[in-house]
Amino acid sequence: MKTLRLSLWHLGLWLGLAACAAAMSVSVCLRYNEIAGTDKTPGHIARIAVAVMAGPMVGPVANPGSTGFRRQTLGLTAGLASVLLVSLSPFIFRKAPVSKPVFAVAWAGFLLASVIWFFGAIVSLGAYLS
Repeated sequence: MKTLRLSLWHLGLWLGLAACAAAMSVSVCLRYNEIAGTDKTPGHIARIAVAVMAGPMVGPVANPGSTGFRRQTLGLTAGLASVLLVSLSPFIFRKAPVSKPVFAVAWAGFLLASVIWFFGAIVSLGAYLS
């Protein structure tokens, strides 16, 4: 039996995925500078890398002048945030011993929701930079 509860493992997993997404965003920005012939400054690229933790809202940080996707971006962010909160709910509300398969499913759900969150960030970055 394992107990479901929030722990530093959740934070570690989240920050590890955030670091991967931040590295991907830096790569995307550098590639964008080459292809588009623009010059995103290192400071702006750093802000974008940190903003990936905001999920799809990284797009408006990357290109604040673009207004075309704002409504869709807000909706996508709200939807993905809801999914992330639902994935955390067993750890917040259950806090009791569960079988190992249930424990594994709860963790897999949190991992999947976190990956989708950061995937949404990278997709948003690509949409706003295109």
